[in-house]
Amino acid sequence: MAIIKDFGIVLREYNAGENNKRLVVLTRAHGKMTVFARGARRMGSKLATGLFSYNEFVIYDGGGFYSLSAVVPVHMFDNIATDYDKFCFACCFLEMIDKMVLASMDTREVLQILLQTLAELAKDRHAPATVFAVFVIKLLKTEGFAPLVEDDGAVQAGETTLRLSAEALAALTYIMEANPKEIFSFKASDDVAARLYRAARVFVAENVDVKLKSLDMIGE
Repeated sequence: MAIIKDFGIVLREYNAGENNKRLVVLTRAHGKMTVFARGARRMGSKLATGLFSYNEFVIYDGGGFYSLSAVVPVHMFDNIATDYDKFCFACCFLEMIDKMVLASMDTREVLQILLQTLAELAKDRHAPATVFAVFVIKLLKTEGFAPLVEDDGAVQAGETTLRLSAEALAALTYIMEANPKEIFSFKASDDVAARLYRAARVFVAENVDVKLKSLDMIGE
């Protein structure tokens, strides 16, 4: 039995009894954890976690049963929850990670990708659809599902072959190879951004073998 201190973001939460919650947390050093938060549903609870908030968690490890002892907000991505389009895309990011990442995986790079993505979404430098495209491309690359770029420039994603413009192909390659902290450090025309978004939707359809309910929220 021990006390765990770690940083992370809540991917999903659900009610557990009248006043409690269970939280699925993506942490920096302990992977994806399911944590019991006693009394978190009560108004004014100190264990309530903000939506799209990067937190420090203090967790009691009771022999594999994890119980939340304290939570301290580190950074709030405030304007995401108040903008409908940003909110829908952010929900999709959280759901995709929750569905794709197993509890036993090293999640340090995935967490960095998520933090960069939420920070970019909170800005207005790129449209939410472009942020989605970058997130999908980098996450799939990190998880071992990178699209295959052929010598002739064709992009193979599962059973689907895509033909991208030279500019869109260059952006795709940059995103896959860039450090997670730099994945949004590029400029793209509206045409390139649209092509990347359509490609990202294909990549999700071909590589994510579970239904993502949040995709219905962002449409085509």
